[in-house]
Amino acid sequence: MTIDTSRAVEIEASRAKLLGLAVIGVVMTALSMAIALHAFPKVQPGSLAEFTGYVGIPLFGACTLLALWRAFTAHGPVVTIAPQGIWDRRVAAEIIPWSAVKDIAVWKHRRQRYMVLMVDPAVEAGLHLTRMARWSRNANRALGADGLCVGSNDLKIGFDRLLSTSLAFARASPSSRAPVAQTEAAAGDGR
Repeated sequence: MTIDTSRAVEIEASRAKLLGLAVIGVVMTALSMAIALHAFPKVQPGSLAEFTGYVGIPLFGACTLLALWRAFTAHGPVVTIAPQGIWDRRVAAEIIPWSAVKDIAVWKHRRQRYMVLMVDPAVEAGLHLTRMARWSRNANRALGADGLCVGSNDLKIGFDRLLSTSLAFARASPSSRAPVAQTEAAAGDGR
């Protein structure tokens, strides 16, 4: 399939996928609550399991609320891939120019794949990253994804199409510095 790199591709969020994530969040929150409240006979007061349950309640509750909020408030494109660069509104408030992308890699973590944009540090420092991107940047780096991560878990397209479209635009850009050789780093992939 040939990708037309002369005009921008806009990708919207999938309400169905976001609602599915919210359902999983509700189940995980309920499970955490059951563990914290000793609904399982092997959970002892003061144990690591009890602590994990108490930590899981606000964590999964917040993830559930985020998925629901995004499912009902997301209007328009979430990711725009254009001749001048890529803009993921979940990552940055502005477009990331292809000239600043040094490489595009694939990172696999627990059976989920992410596109990792290795952006020139000087350009990345000037980007207005979202709060979530700033908070997760160091954790992702520690897990082996040293760059800005773009996932497709909540998008209307699959990962392979997201990656191939991004690579085609990066390669077609006259200002691209990236070798954009698809590399893969597997960290914690559950194997």
